[in-house]
Amino acid sequence: MARERSILSPSRTLLPRAHSTSRAFGIVPSSVVVVGLIAFATSCTPPAGRTIERLNAESEVRQAQRERFEAMTKGDVAALDTLLDDEMAYVSPRADLQSKPQFIATIRKQTLVYESIAPVEVKVRVYDGLALATGRAQMRVRNAAGVSSFGIRFTEVYLRRDGQWLLTAWETTRSKS
Repeated sequence: MARERSILSPSRTLLPRAHSTSRAFGIVPSSVVVVGLIAFATSCTPPAGRTIERLNAESEVRQAQRERFEAMTKGDVAALDTLLDDEMAYVSPRADLQSKPQFIATIRKQTLVYESIAPVEVKVRVYDGLALATGRAQMRVRNAAGVSSFGIRFTEVYLRRDGQWLLTAWETTRSKS
């Protein structure tokens, strides 16, 4: 004769455990399914606070980008100094590499004048203290050779330092069209 097993009920009393044909056939009680679905859904959905933080961070990065482009077109080296990370690396469409001081000197000396920068299709992804922005822009620049207009694709990396998003890497490639 098979021995009956006992389990504790929520009131902590011993109840006999019935042999269930549903367990024998792999059927799980509906309460277990519901609890499992709730656990799964909550683990897949980011907490509302994290979603709001991410959206705020994306907005802040977009604002930092607008401020930087505005500073570049106005030749505002003081603003650029506050918007660029000290370790910034800028790779131009011609594959020239410039540090923050070199880039700011280019703006200050008007070796390269950004007359306009019009970004489009910018996608911002935010990670813990780091943001990656990719997109396209139409640029109009002036240098010793004259004025030229062209399209670029760009990748930007921002770091969050002391509550501010700073550009730490910028790489551009001329678009084919």
